[in-house]
Amino acid sequence: MNLIHGQLVSNEEAQAFLLRLNETMAQLLSRPALPRDAVIAACAKLADSIQMETHAPLLQAFGIDLQKAQSEIAEAKLQLSNAYLSERIRIELGNDYTREFIPLGEENLVRLNTSPLGVILHITAGNADALPVYSVLDGLLTENINLVKLPHDDNGLSILLLMELMRIEPRIAERVFVFDLPSSDLESLKRLADSSDGIVVWGGDEAVLAARAMAKPGTRLIEWGHKTSFAYLSSESIDEAALEAIAQNICETEQLLCNSCQGIYLNTDRFDDVLAFSERFLGVLDRVSAMYPRKDDLFVSAKRKIELYTRELELTDGSIKVFQTGRAAVVACRNSELTPSLQFRVPWVKPLPHNQLLEQLRPFRGHLQTCALCCDTANHTELERLLIRAGVVRITNPVNMSKTYCGQPHDGEYSLQRLQKIISMEL
Repeated sequence: MNLIHGQLVSNEEAQAFLLRLNETMAQLLSRPALPRDAVIAACAKLADSIQMETHAPLLQAFGIDLQKAQSEIAEAKLQLSNAYLSERIRIELGNDYTREFIPLGEENLVRLNTSPLGVILHITAGNADALPVYSVLDGLLTENINLVKLPHDDNGLSILLLMELMRIEPRIAERVFVFDLPSSDLESLKRLADSSDGIVVWGGDEAVLAARAMAKPGTRLIEWGHKTSFAYLSSESIDEAALEAIAQNICETEQLLCNSCQGIYLNTDRFDDVLAFSERFLGVLDRVSAMYPRKDDLFVSAKRKIELYTRELELTDGSIKVFQTGRAAVVACRNSELTPSLQFRVPWVKPLPHNQLLEQLRPFRGHLQTCALCCDTANHTELERLLIRAGVVRITNPVNMSKTYCGQPHDGEYSLQRLQKIISMEL
């Protein structure tokens, strides 16, 4: 589905619109921007209209299980509220948008203020429900015009929410244009990129490289590439509650998000410790998995079993051992290399003594995000320091590994700031 001027249109109509895209964007940019206060008010009305009893079944119709639907509704009501968005603006952009001063050694008064980039292209991923909406919201809050390339597996929820926002605030229809284009349609994507002042790209390295190849020199790239997150355990007696929290994260997210726990590092150099812990953690993960039933995808289930079996056959030197039940699996590894998991409740466990932490993790610094750190109080500060130097940008306890808070940086940066520029004017 394509959304042009607030209306659902066919692919043929969307292609015709793309042919006159540059002209249309120039016309829209010549008009006054949509004030962020109007965007916040529209989002607040949308938040108030969302009701658990009514909309949880609707999300289930989009293929989201009830427990996750309830969680996402509660999160959406918070993140779309007036208080939440106003606080984000205060934290990320500050209250004072204009500054006038006489530069050192000069005589003329100068004014600095912020301005939207202009037109933002959002190339979104499908690993989080309604991600295009949240990406577009950043563009609206910074008073930009937004072009959206939907992910190939979008379930229609994003367009539904954006249309509701347009119903509440009709002016948004001239600030958001959504295109359902295959990634292979390079000509159309190039048209979108050529009309944009900035490109927000969500996805893996291939998606980021493709966006870089499309962007004109001078087009700002805002890259939210795939990141890897993990838990690091360093304690003589590892708390059972912490293990349950890690298992809950794995089950709730299915290890599909950038802040999902892909695996667990142990502060040890002994593979025997890894084997013993893996067997123990499988019991916890299996118990927690029973509390998070899922619709079994026969293809995913078969693929995972084949991959686990293949790994054991290929690595006959004892460098890995797979512990598994019908609901989950844990892959114990002798090596310390940071890798993605097989996902869908199959974490790895690896040894990583703290004195090798920097050496092992720093090569992956561009792909690190969250670490759930569990350790004795005496070692916490030193391990935090090492993780930060290695490239980790977020350190939490296991309970909050995939949770967000108002004003939280994204991958080490404030996203709203990246969608603006600073204008200098001599008065």
